[in-house]
Amino acid sequence: MNNFFFIDISKNFFLILLIFFSYILPVFSETGVSVFMYHRFGEEKYPSTNVSEEQFLSHIDFVLNNEIKVIKLEELVETLDKNDEFYEKAIAFSVDDAFSSFYQFAWPVFRENNIPVTLFISTDIIDKNTKGYMTWEEVKNFIDEGGSVGQHTSSHLHMPLNSISEIKEDILKSHKSWIKNIGFIPELFAYPYGETSIDVINILREFNISHAFGQHSGVVSNFDNRYYLPRFSLNERFGEKSRFEFAVNSYSLDIENFLPVDMFITDNKKPIIEFSILNNLKGNSIDCFSNPGGELGKQELINITTDRVQIRLKEEYLTGRARLNCTTRVNDKWYWFGYQFLVK
Repeated sequence: MNNFFFIDISKNFFLILLIFFSYILPVFSETGVSVFMYHRFGEEKYPSTNVSEEQFLSHIDFVLNNEIKVIKLEELVETLDKNDEFYEKAIAFSVDDAFSSFYQFAWPVFRENNIPVTLFISTDIIDKNTKGYMTWEEVKNFIDEGGSVGQHTSSHLHMPLNSISEIKEDILKSHKSWIKNIGFIPELFAYPYGETSIDVINILREFNISHAFGQHSGVVSNFDNRYYLPRFSLNERFGEKSRFEFAVNSYSLDIENFLPVDMFITDNKKPIIEFSILNNLKGNSIDCFSNPGGELGKQELINITTDRVQIRLKEEYLTGRARLNCTTRVNDKWYWFGYQFLVK
């Protein structure tokens, strides 16, 4: 038997293996990064934006005791820009609004444990020396001690509800404040209330802002919209240790060709929601929950093709923020995709 026979058999065998594994393995096995967002710490008067000191310390203890990898948001963005994979499961921390309780209680804990955190700041409230918020001197100390900062507009406005000129004026005002008080304009951006639209994203592009974070739950991966990166929001209700651990250990449910394209719903309050799934779910079903009619509930899913699904909402969305969370369990790992609409 000649060598050609063995070479031919080897080639065919390799081709069979390639085809076989392309069906049983996920299209993309990236682990992703769970980004967390806080506001207040130990301010029980504001439960919707506050975590108790005990809740926060339980999060940090879990990270330290389990040697969870924590990265800076800048490192996350750099990985996205390079189109590199997130080979190792990691998390990142962010805080919005620069409340005094962050600087007085949480920042010393982050700093002493060498845990990076990014603080997104709306500049007006700091310019006015508002009680309960950090001062510019404290912001400078925070940066000098190793903290990172990001943009959060000037007036913390509902961006999609304002005109293009008003949004541009607001961002420009915040840039002037950053230059005056800190000496530079941060590169990262977070939307107030997590609200955005296609028009708002185009404005960010004009200001050379290349990445922006929302407030919808989910795990960041290379398949995410760079201008609509997810963060797990933590408060008293959703800040218990069990939920934090679940989010830390969740993986990215990778979605593409999501419809509707715009995050701002102005006309049809009962939109047809569609998306394609890139992960191989190995026959496992997806559960999607949303809040049409104001009540969070499981929604009907219809398979259009083998990898594309459609969500049929039971009712119209009410005016305000509408949320969508889809999860599935594959090989004892949970995969999570989230989205937020602003409904006019």
